[in-house]
Amino acid sequence: MPAVGSNQSSRSGLITAVIVSVTLAVVMIVVAVYYGQAASKAEAALATRVADDRTLYSEGAAADPRVQNIVNSQNKPEGLTSALDIALAQSDQLARLVGTGAGGADKANIQAKQSLADAGKTIGDLNSQKLINFTLPPNAGLTSAVQSLAGYIAQLAQDKKSSDDNLAAERKSKQDLIASDKAAMDEKDKQIADANGKSAAADAKVAELQASIQNNMASVTQTGTEKLKQAQDANTLLTNQLQAANKKATANDSLIASLKNKLHQARLDPNEAVIQQADGTLVRVADANTVYISIGSQQSVTKGLTFEVYDKNKGIPPLGNGMSDSNMPVGKASIEVYEVGPNSSACRVIRLGTGEQLVVGDLISNLVFDPNTKYNFVVYGDFDLTGSGSPSANDTEVVKRLIAQWGGKLQDHIDVNTDFVVMGIEPEVPTLSDPNDAAAIVRQQAIKQRAAKYDAQITEADRLNVPIMNQNRFLYFIGYYDQAKR
Repeated sequence: MPAVGSNQSSRSGLITAVIVSVTLAVVMIVVAVYYGQAASKAEAALATRVADDRTLYSEGAAADPRVQNIVNSQNKPEGLTSALDIALAQSDQLARLVGTGAGGADKANIQAKQSLADAGKTIGDLNSQKLINFTLPPNAGLTSAVQSLAGYIAQLAQDKKSSDDNLAAERKSKQDLIASDKAAMDEKDKQIADANGKSAAADAKVAELQASIQNNMASVTQTGTEKLKQAQDANTLLTNQLQAANKKATANDSLIASLKNKLHQARLDPNEAVIQQADGTLVRVADANTVYISIGSQQSVTKGLTFEVYDKNKGIPPLGNGMSDSNMPVGKASIEVYEVGPNSSACRVIRLGTGEQLVVGDLISNLVFDPNTKYNFVVYGDFDLTGSGSPSANDTEVVKRLIAQWGGKLQDHIDVNTDFVVMGIEPEVPTLSDPNDAAAIVRQQAIKQRAAKYDAQITEADRLNVPIMNQNRFLYFIGYYDQAKR
């Protein structure tokens, strides 16, 4: 049987152990409950944070290359590291660049769209007023719109520069023309002064001769028969010289009058009035092929004479740019005289313009024909009357023959007495296909010389202010354009 003291000691130790175990269990339970509550709060806070962050970025946004581009941007503000902060800062920069100040990308986007819309409306208004010819590209962004506008502005600047250059060239051309006209007038003034000087010298010679005659007559009176005979012989000689001097003085006076007349024409330019003066009118329209005109044999009309018919209300057109093929003086019709009466003539209609109708009172004109005035013509170059593309000297002779036949005078060179210059086809200098072809080089040089002489005629006519016209314009002004092609 165990001892009493030993059992009591074992029971106390057991109770102590139980108490310690229970205490430890309670402490562990308390700790577990505390950390469980703390974990729940942490999970709830984490869930809330995740929910809040989902309003700022989507799942997987961190792996989006655009986010990486923002983080690695060379243009990010200093001191910012997060993609959101950098994006917000760049959004404010974009807003300030667009011109909205602070306000973010949304306000900048709205402002940019409104600016594009306003610009499109302004451009549309300018287009509708025909002030510009420009449209923005469809669905253009701000960058492409600015680039397009910059390109258009650059084009406008280039166009303005070209316009300014053309204006300067035109002004210089006019100044050169004025200088050329002044030189021509100075030359005419010099010719008049020279003629006046010659006339004064002739008058002085006449006075000297007259004084000599009077002295000789006095001597004859005081001398005998032999002296009288000698004086009479001298008087005859002096009289002949006086007549020659008077004739020369008369010629000089005529030259002065001619030069003054030409100078007057150059300053007042009456040539258009000469060209626009009608030779007669239509007095009867028999049918579509036959008309009668108001002039006949008493006005020097002959068979074969042609006229261009112009509307009585519009009149005869001016010469215009005589060497240009634009704005040709085409009338309502071209007619040819086939029967001549004293004061009227019958004509056949060679050509009638489309939609035109001849009426009594329409004007007729032939630049060469004038019963009261004989105009001086210079005909230069080779002509191509049929339009074959091969100018020939034979066609030139036809033009000269028509001028002489219808009352004009032909000159071999241009001077102050020339009234009109009619130019043939301009020589066309060929291009050498083989620079070593000696025969081709010789032909080219010959044509170059002809072209230089051709240009010299035009220059001389311009210098003397003589009206000049090319082949086709001349043929229309004499009513022979269609007749020449037959």
